[in-house]
Amino acid sequence: MPDSQSSLSTRLLVVSAVMLVAAFAITIVVLDLVFRRSAEAALADQLEVQVLALIGAAEPDDAGNLSVPRRLLETRLRNPGSGLYSEILDASGLPLWRSPSAVGLELAPGATLKAGERRVSRRLLPDGSEVLLFGLGINWELGPDATPAFQVFAAADLAGYEAQLERFRTQLLGWFAGVMFVLLAALWLAIRFALRPLRRMSAEITAIEAGRQEAFGAGYPRELAGVTRSLNTLLVAERQRMSRYRTTMDDLAHSLKTPLAVVRTELGAGQPDTATLRAQIERMQSVVDYQLRRAAASGPRSLAARPVVLLPLLEDIVSSLRKIHRDKPVSCELQIPDGASYPAEQGDLYEIFGNLLDNAWKWCAGRIVVTVSGGDDEMLAISVADDGPGIPDDQTEAVL
Repeated sequence: MPDSQSSLSTRLLVVSAVMLVAAFAITIVVLDLVFRRSAEAALADQLEVQVLALIGAAEPDDAGNLSVPRRLLETRLRNPGSGLYSEILDASGLPLWRSPSAVGLELAPGATLKAGERRVSRRLLPDGSEVLLFGLGINWELGPDATPAFQVFAAADLAGYEAQLERFRTQLLGWFAGVMFVLLAALWLAIRFALRPLRRMSAEITAIEAGRQEAFGAGYPRELAGVTRSLNTLLVAERQRMSRYRTTMDDLAHSLKTPLAVVRTELGAGQPDTATLRAQIERMQSVVDYQLRRAAASGPRSLAARPVVLLPLLEDIVSSLRKIHRDKPVSCELQIPDGASYPAEQGDLYEIFGNLLDNAWKWCAGRIVVTVSGGDDEMLAISVADDGPGIPDDQTEAVL
């Protein structure tokens, strides 16, 4: 198996090759078994034909013995060592007739087949050759009272069959090896084509890191388009954060330069004025607070903000405002659907609702109604209504 540092294409190719080899190995074993059984069945059928032909050619004599005219025999049965043999046994297994090709060989010594019984088996002959043996038991009617039993056998040398099987296996392995090579090559090309967007993404990441490119390009497949879009958003947010950081630091340094110079001058005078130092310190504190608030307000929205349930947040704000404005009794009615939420930073929502409600609390006569609709989506409608004087018509444009 590939190690943890290998490429995806190598992993896929190795796994596919292993599965392909396993599938081909199982297929080869099955085909070899089917071919072997089919070949043996075909050979057994040929031997049965030889047995039936032998029975048809046999002629009984007056003593009940069978003989087969040589001219009626199949050519290979006449020639010794031809690989095709036959013999006829009596009911007890004693030989009555044997083909010239089986001289000196006993095909089925001691066999006892009943009438109509067929038997197919493998047997090792005394000369060391292995044969497929087919036998058939018969009853020969020689007269009304004479029905002697005989056993007729035919055998074929398996050397030719084994050679044919070996050739089949060699051809089968050769064809499967060629097919597997072609399939692996096609699979390698398919993997290369399928993973091309990932290689492009890797190249663009390298270019972004080197500063030659600012963002991922378009044209990615649907499965990667969301990833590149989110990464581009992240890159933009990071650049904005760095720019905001530099701007804030520059503004802060610039704003603190004058107060620090005043403090340094007062301390260098020997008898610093406490009021002046306090004023400059307060000024520096206000500058720091302002820059921090501005940096937070200009920050980018989170890529995956969690939904904030609105009712508890507004109840918390209303409770705080009641304490701040304890000298002003106000009826604040919250008309918010149960479970209404909005995906945003909780601090941002606190600041938005807090500013609106604090302003309404200051200017209302005694009643505020907060209505929220929408939410759980990109749109959220907020209505903060109070019974105060409102904004004069001639100042509406300036205020908004």
